[in-house]
Amino acid sequence: MKKEELLKQINKSDGELTISSISTKEEGENLISLAKHLEHEGKIVLLEYCLDKKPLAVSLKTKLVED
Repeated sequence: MKKEELLKQINKSDGELTISSISTKEEGENLISLAKHLEHEGKIVLLEYCLDKKPLAVSLKTKLVED
């Protein structure tokens, strides 16, 4: 997933997003890294994140940054 795609999904969510379409732990870690990059760029506030092992999923709690 690209950073722009993740930001779109975050924008559509109510601040809680679970992505379960990942197939490996590395892919999940990459999604968390992308969320951290979005936070560093000032686009979101990453309140909490979790890589769930069973079933494999990434959970993000975020808040959008107001302009």
